[in-house]
Amino acid sequence: MMKVLLVSTQSAYRTVLEIVKELAQDYVIDVYPSRAVVAQFTTCEELAEELRARLGRCSYDYVIIPGLVRGSAKVIEEAIGCRVYKGSKYAGDIPQVLKLLSEGVELSKEVPADELYASVFTSSLQQLYHSQVSSKKPYFEVGGVGVYLDPPPLRLLLEVLISTKGFEEKISRAIESGFDGVVIGCESKCDVALLSKYLDRARELFSEGIIGVDVARPAELPRDIVESVDLLFNVAHTDVDRLSRSMSSSSGVVVIPSTVENLEESLRSVKRAISLLNEVGITKVVVDPLLRPPGAGFTESLIRFYTSRTQISYPHLFGTANVYEMIDADSHGVIALLMSMAMELSASMVLATEESTKACGAIEEHAIARHMAYVSYLKKSPPKDIPGGLDLLVVKSKGLKAQHLPAFEGPTKIVSTVEFQQDPKYYVKIYVDLTRREIVVDVMRAGSEELLARFVGSSPTSLARAIVKEFDLSTEHAAYLGYELGKAELALKLWREYEQDSEVLLTPREKLSSSKSSLLLSRKKA
Repeated sequence: MMKVLLVSTQSAYRTVLEIVKELAQDYVIDVYPSRAVVAQFTTCEELAEELRARLGRCSYDYVIIPGLVRGSAKVIEEAIGCRVYKGSKYAGDIPQVLKLLSEGVELSKEVPADELYASVFTSSLQQLYHSQVSSKKPYFEVGGVGVYLDPPPLRLLLEVLISTKGFEEKISRAIESGFDGVVIGCESKCDVALLSKYLDRARELFSEGIIGVDVARPAELPRDIVESVDLLFNVAHTDVDRLSRSMSSSSGVVVIPSTVENLEESLRSVKRAISLLNEVGITKVVVDPLLRPPGAGFTESLIRFYTSRTQISYPHLFGTANVYEMIDADSHGVIALLMSMAMELSASMVLATEESTKACGAIEEHAIARHMAYVSYLKKSPPKDIPGGLDLLVVKSKGLKAQHLPAFEGPTKIVSTVEFQQDPKYYVKIYVDLTRREIVVDVMRAGSEELLARFVGSSPTSLARAIVKEFDLSTEHAAYLGYELGKAELALKLWREYEQDSEVLLTPREKLSSSKSSLLLSRKKA
């Protein structure tokens, strides 16, 4: 058998040992914990000195170092006399690294193995995911969808209110994004006839998935609605007696605590509800410990979720909307973190919404965040450097490539401010229609309110071309038009308001410098 030495960092050592246990039948593996805390902070030169002092001349077929160690593994190879290669950046990919070696694939001394053979590692992740899921049995099924006690899979549900705009469009996007079900929500004063109509439409659109209903007082719902859904939300122990007359053993129920003020009482009420449901033959139970908004008990609710998950052996639901809808921060970053938390807390389901303007795009953000959480789980690594480049970096970039300007020997013209000169013939008014996802440009006669033509489209380049072909804009005006259309496109993509001649984006530094808040206390001496 192939004899391998895996060099590990202090932070990854235990994880590597766990992985090696599963590989013992196929390889002879030793794990060496180097002095490095994390791979990024050490070099091949430093590892070479350490390994030479501790190992001397080694007798392994291969020595594999972490892929993130800086420098070339050649210096280590020269120091200890073994073939040394860079493995993967994260420990979870070690089995695939060893598989490549056993197949005679040449690894690199400079490039991490998962970068060198990215497609192979992506395929390996897919196989690993399907292998893990196929080896598990669902705890139960609702709506033809298996609900598991531990993820993966982590089921995604989208809640849509009956008052929401774009009801069908949101459900269609949820289906395209791989969601597993739709929950129809209704406010406190719920029109039952309207609710029934939307439930029927949701079932038509989402024929192969979970259909749920979320109302404040589920015990007051008529029997036909209770019987028609796969999951009934917000059921407390006080609701069970009345609901038992409408529910059957095939019914799915989301149980909530009757109070969130006291942890023990909260858990006791959930256990009481589950016991009562079991007595009437209902065992398809999902527990929702109720996640609270930031600043209003969020941390305490995470503790409640963790405690409930460890004490109550039923699938748990993680409701993300209470967090990202209740904080004025871009939803994609918050959702990415929340989905990782859901995986770590072994949630079985995640309930998302897209009701506010700032949450637009949350459907796709949840889908991407779930993929990132899956990869993180499978690779036993943080949710970064995702194979295929899928991420939620919408505004910022991971790294900036250095700009290499071509040589120029002529004079460089420094431009500060060039005064604006009005086009003598025309001016334009530009609008962004977020509902229709379009940019609108009105061409006006100079010095009047006369509208000469209206152009509508989603491509700023095509809009600009069409306008300048039909109207003889001045050169300066054409340049201005292109600039503003670029801003309009950015607003359209980011679901932001657009106002002509105003900034679409402000950096945090710009916001901070312009803020008049008295809470932004200065550290200057009085």
